[in-house]
Amino acid sequence: MGSIQPPQRILVTGANGFIGAHCVANLLSDGFQVVGTVRNEDKAQKVAKQHSFNPALSLSIVPDVTDPHAFDIAIQGCNGVLHLASPFGYTYTDFEKELLIPSINGTRSICNAASKTPSVQRVVITSSFAAVFDASAGPSPDRVYTEKDWSPLTYDMGKNGTATPVAYRASKVLAEKTAWDFLEQEKPHWDLVTLCPGMVFGPLFPGTIDKLKDLNTSNGLVWGLFDADNIPETKAPLWTSITALARAHTLALTTKKAGNERFLVLSGEFDNQELADIIHASTSIPPAIKVRVPVGEKGGRHKEKSFTADSSKVAEVLDLDLKRRDKSLEETVVALVQQLLALEQETL
Repeated sequence: MGSIQPPQRILVTGANGFIGAHCVANLLSDGFQVVGTVRNEDKAQKVAKQHSFNPALSLSIVPDVTDPHAFDIAIQGCNGVLHLASPFGYTYTDFEKELLIPSINGTRSICNAASKTPSVQRVVITSSFAAVFDASAGPSPDRVYTEKDWSPLTYDMGKNGTATPVAYRASKVLAEKTAWDFLEQEKPHWDLVTLCPGMVFGPLFPGTIDKLKDLNTSNGLVWGLFDADNIPETKAPLWTSITALARAHTLALTTKKAGNERFLVLSGEFDNQELADIIHASTSIPPAIKVRVPVGEKGGRHKEKSFTADSSKVAEVLDLDLKRRDKSLEETVVALVQQLLALEQETL
């Protein structure tokens, strides 16, 4: 397939989400027309306001992404798709109903809609390192994950699991495999790209949330250090910058050779002790605020004792150097903390 270029029209599902908002902004700044999907009219108005009512952005209400015809109207006239609408979090209780079915059926729905739309050239699906990671292998300090790796979790493991993170990881691997299976079996006229980020840290797009309780799960790890009794164990030690990830989404559309490829999109390794150390070392965060964060074992690192991953394919194919293009973990965390502290003050 040929690459997609501005001012062509892109469908972005989940346009009101943490990642979705940044993707929409990136596409608009590059001159694309964007159709964003949200679940209700209130969210549509909020997203329109976030992007200053840009005339290149239109919003479509999709209340149920599991509906087989959910995206049939929104996708009309679109040349590319960024599919981000998917449940993410660790508070679910009915794993099958709340995680597995929406993730799988939402992916199948967008694939079907794209197949009925002749103008669509490429579908980009936001997957996750969760679809790559094999938790049963343990820390595996000598292991380097690549795009060839897949989580071994099955539907039954996700449905019957005793822990929400297990069900979430199952939902991600099953949703991504749904897309690749669709490509193989249906042989549609469009090609596919999947992106697998780690824990996504970075600034909230202005106006996306009003209360800290609505903070996305990844950034919630940073905020969760405040007023904590101790520093929690690091369970997902790879991070991705939100601004770099948004750029990767655009490049996944515009780069011709990216078609039918899977990418790890990772900025580097981290652990929760490191996040705490960054906060305590910052001269931009007042001492009265720092005391809210446990000191832990200062300088202690767990990342040398755990697996790593190779995301060099992003640089090779998408020409995106994740470590040079964006801010460091220190800059990212400090800027985020300042933003969250300001939001906390606004809501007192």
